[in-house]
Amino acid sequence: MDRHNMSWVRYPSQVSPAVEDVIAAQSVTSRCTHVYVAVCVPLSLAAGLFSLSVFVRDRARLGALDRLLASLTVTSILVTLLSLNAATRPDYMHTTNLGCGALSFFSNVCYFTAQYLQGATLVLTLLPGSSGCRLLARPVASLAAIGGCAVCSSLILVSLLGTSGELHATTMCQVDPLTAWPEYEIVKFSLGFALALTFQVSLFFLRAMQPAWRAAPAQGDTASGRWVVLAVALNMLACRLFFNAVLLHRAQLKLRKDIGTPRDELLMNLAELALSAESCSNSAFVALLHTPCRLRLRGLLERLTQRCRQGLDNNMALNRAGG
Repeated sequence: MDRHNMSWVRYPSQVSPAVEDVIAAQSVTSRCTHVYVAVCVPLSLAAGLFSLSVFVRDRARLGALDRLLASLTVTSILVTLLSLNAATRPDYMHTTNLGCGALSFFSNVCYFTAQYLQGATLVLTLLPGSSGCRLLARPVASLAAIGGCAVCSSLILVSLLGTSGELHATTMCQVDPLTAWPEYEIVKFSLGFALALTFQVSLFFLRAMQPAWRAAPAQGDTASGRWVVLAVALNMLACRLFFNAVLLHRAQLKLRKDIGTPRDELLMNLAELALSAESCSNSAFVALLHTPCRLRLRGLLERLTQRCRQGLDNNMALNRAGG
């Protein structure tokens, strides 16, 4: 059988005779999805829109790191909106192969953009004064290069979906389509995780081996953004490590001509939710740890506290007067 003939692929929940395992897996998927939609989605949108408003107000004073974090915030908001396609899980969205390919393309553009932006923030933080920092100081050119690389990477993945001859056929869709060729998962792992992880390890190695970069003074926004860059890096590493491990496992099943078990389907759904929750955490880290956003948030909370106290004092005064 041709390994590119994926007509045999089915979701285990649709064909598995282990009814109890299917029900248990779908119950876990449903509960986790409800928690994500009820908690992570509002938090991500609120934190992302707040941080974005701060960046827009201070646009005249934004440094190189501020621009990268602002772009990462926009990407996180888009990921959160695109992740709403999973709100009906354990049921999958029914659409055409063309629509599913479009969803996969735009989701992967955000996926790669976030990864490349995070690598750029590490360059600014770990290697101040390097030639890479001078290139990133050109906001239009650097963001255009990052976006171009993300679009090219996503186009490569779209070419591996294997649905070009059946664009109008109906299918059950998720961000990483089940019927994609095994190369889809392997290439996504290589471009979106393995290559990025190798680059990040190289940055830490260069930082340790070059005393000049360790002693070089960082720019103001870079120095104040070290904690948020570190938090985002660790968060993305944890979420993407789990996601890519499950993604490679699915590719292994396809190469063995095995549809897997309901547990394998459950792991893929949880990995997809974890990847979406990554954007929620990134938005929260930017809002809470990046100095301009943190100061604006603190000021907002102080004003709300003062208004609440004034309202409480007025109510107490009226009660005393009425008594």
